[in-house]
Amino acid sequence: EGADHAITPGEGADHAILAAAAETLPDGVLTEESWAPWTQAIAAKTGAKGKMLFQPLRLALTGKPHGPEMKKLLPLIGRDETLKRLRGQAA
Repeated sequence: EGADHAITPGEGADHAILAAAAETLPDGVLTEESWAPWTQAIAAKTGAKGKMLFQPLRLALTGKPHGPEMKKLLPLIGRDETLKRLRGQAA
Protein backbone atom coordinates (compact mmCIF):
# COMPACT_ATOMS: atom_id res chain seq x y z
CA GLU A 1 0.00 0.00 0.00
CA GLY A 2 1.50 3.29 -1.09
CA ALA A 3 -0.51 5.23 1.51
CA ASP A 4 1.57 3.71 4.30
CA HIS A 5 4.65 5.47 2.98
CA ALA A 6 3.15 8.93 2.47
CA ILE A 7 3.16 11.14 5.54
CA THR A 8 0.90 14.05 4.73
CA PRO A 9 -1.49 16.17 6.78
CA GLY A 10 -5.20 15.55 6.31
CA GLU A 11 -7.87 18.03 5.30
CA GLY A 12 -9.83 20.54 7.39
CA ALA A 13 -9.89 19.77 11.09
CA ASP A 14 -6.87 17.46 10.83
CA HIS A 15 -4.87 20.29 9.29
CA ALA A 16 -5.84 22.61 12.16
CA ILE A 17 -4.78 19.98 14.70
CA LEU A 18 -1.41 19.45 13.00
CA ALA A 19 -0.82 23.20 12.75
CA ALA A 20 -1.60 23.59 16.47
CA ALA A 21 0.66 20.62 17.22
CA ALA A 22 3.57 22.24 15.38
CA GLU A 23 2.97 25.55 17.20
CA THR A 24 2.79 23.97 20.67
CA LEU A 25 5.56 21.36 20.32
CA PRO A 26 7.80 21.77 23.38
CA ASP A 27 11.32 23.11 22.92
CA GLY A 28 14.30 20.93 23.70
CA VAL A 29 14.55 17.16 23.91
CA LEU A 30 11.22 15.31 23.73
CA THR A 31 10.57 12.65 26.37
CA GLU A 32 7.67 10.35 27.22
CA GLU A 33 6.62 13.02 29.73
CA SER A 34 6.33 15.59 26.90
CA TRP A 35 3.33 13.81 25.36
CA ALA A 36 0.53 14.58 27.87
CA PRO A 37 1.16 18.33 28.33
CA TRP A 38 1.70 18.71 24.57
CA THR A 39 -1.55 16.98 23.62
CA GLN A 40 -3.40 18.95 26.33
CA ALA A 41 -2.10 22.18 24.77
CA ILE A 42 -3.26 21.01 21.32
CA ALA A 43 -6.70 20.12 22.74
CA ALA A 44 -7.00 23.52 24.44
CA LYS A 45 -6.11 25.28 21.20
CA THR A 46 -8.36 23.23 18.88
CA GLY A 47 -11.14 21.81 21.06
CA ALA A 48 -10.35 18.35 19.65
CA LYS A 49 -10.29 15.38 22.00
CA GLY A 50 -10.07 11.62 21.97
CA LYS A 51 -9.71 9.95 18.60
CA MET A 52 -10.33 13.26 16.78
CA LEU A 53 -7.16 14.58 18.44
CA PHE A 54 -4.93 11.53 18.52
CA GLN A 55 -5.63 9.94 15.12
CA PRO A 56 -4.33 12.89 13.03
CA LEU A 57 -1.20 13.06 15.22
CA ARG A 58 -0.53 9.33 14.87
CA LEU A 59 -1.05 9.38 11.10
CA ALA A 60 1.18 12.42 10.65
CA LEU A 61 3.96 11.12 12.89
CA THR A 62 3.95 7.41 11.97
CA GLY A 63 2.01 7.16 8.70
CA LYS A 64 -0.09 4.36 10.23
CA PRO A 65 -3.47 4.29 12.01
CA HIS A 66 -2.29 1.90 14.78
CA GLY A 67 0.92 1.16 16.63
CA PRO A 68 2.82 1.54 19.89
CA GLU A 69 1.97 4.22 22.43
CA MET A 70 2.76 7.61 20.95
CA LYS A 71 4.41 8.83 24.15
CA LYS A 72 7.00 6.09 23.67
CA LEU A 73 7.57 6.97 20.00
CA LEU A 74 7.89 10.73 20.45
CA PRO A 75 11.43 10.62 21.93
CA LEU A 76 12.52 8.20 19.18
CA ILE A 77 11.18 10.41 16.39
CA GLY A 78 12.80 13.50 17.91
CA ARG A 79 11.79 17.16 17.77
CA ASP A 80 13.13 18.09 14.32
CA GLU A 81 11.62 15.07 12.59
CA THR A 82 8.34 15.54 14.48
CA LEU A 83 8.08 19.11 13.18
CA LYS A 84 8.82 17.99 9.61
CA ARG A 85 6.15 15.31 9.77
CA LEU A 86 3.57 17.65 11.31
CA ARG A 87 4.21 20.09 8.48
CA GLY A 88 3.80 17.33 5.88
CA GLN A 89 7.41 17.30 4.74
CA ALA A 90 8.80 13.97 3.54
CA ALA A 91 10.73 12.07 6.18
